[in-house]
Amino acid sequence: MKTISEIIKNYNQHQIHNYYLSGDDIFLEKFFINQIVHRFLNNDGSKILYHFGVDSELAFLNDLKSNSLFDSKKVIVCWEINKLAKSAQSEFVDYLKNNPSKDIAVIIVSPDFRIKNKFITSLSSSITNVDIRTPFPSKMIKWVQFYAKSKNIKISSDLIRYYIEYYGDNLSNVINEIDKHNMYNAGAPLTLSDEYSVSLDGSRNYHYWQFLDNIGKKDLKKSLEIFHSLLINGISHNYIINGLTNLLVNIYSSKNYENVGGKFPILNKILSKNINMYASKYSSEQIKLLFKDLYDIDKMIKRFQYGINHKIELMIVRACNE
Repeated sequence: MKTISEIIKNYNQHQIHNYYLSGDDIFLEKFFINQIVHRFLNNDGSKILYHFGVDSELAFLNDLKSNSLFDSKKVIVCWEINKLAKSAQSEFVDYLKNNPSKDIAVIIVSPDFRIKNKFITSLSSSITNVDIRTPFPSKMIKWVQFYAKSKNIKISSDLIRYYIEYYGDNLSNVINEIDKHNMYNAGAPLTLSDEYSVSLDGSRNYHYWQFLDNIGKKDLKKSLEIFHSLLINGISHNYIINGLTNLLVNIYSSKNYENVGGKFPILNKILSKNINMYASKYSSEQIKLLFKDLYDIDKMIKRFQYGINHKIELMIVRACNE
């Protein structure tokens, strides 16, 4: 899988430009699409968007075929590609493998790594895969600096680190906060000591991945603190339980099976990088007991039973203390 910088740095107008974007960072998704549109079309052509399940499959396939000396270039961006009918899937893969046009760039956006089937595997193996997952904090700093420079925003390094620490679940969140700050300051330099920064709510807004990270590290105090913060900020029990299940499946798989990288992926790179460290802190038997806890909590949620918060808290204590 290639990075955005690799694609842009080695961009060649005369190559085939079909891309499969893997990840869920909206800022990187928009940035990459805009870069390809700008470079590929060069102000001479059209960008066409397809959301399958809503838009016409026939129109999409016709757009791939309608290519002649008199046609202008096209960038076709697709979401929900897995919703194509079987016949359309087969025709699309055949186009990519056997007769791709140099005058048409296809960009497939696939934010969910968990979708794995024959069609997706065949699709991703036929075109260039691009990583648009949220980067590590060190890389995120460089992206923010790049964005600030492109928008002529003067921002201090310590404020960048602050926004990444507090809002760094993805780049989009960080960029949105910086944009709001910049609008308030009306173009003046952004610092931790300016009026807007001083007025920021001191209560910490944690993110979902930070909760999972601390569960993995068995940090009980932090895990409970972030759990309560997630609830206050409207994160649902279902979302929390699904994340815990995904984390524990990854930990259990890394402990018990060889060569399972990518089989049960977690989108956040920090969590993926730390899986082996988490696995060293948990026994397989403990994870099995935690799966039972998660199953019981899931039944409580579906039955709208009282005491779900308490049950999750007990599970967190059991996970971090044993």
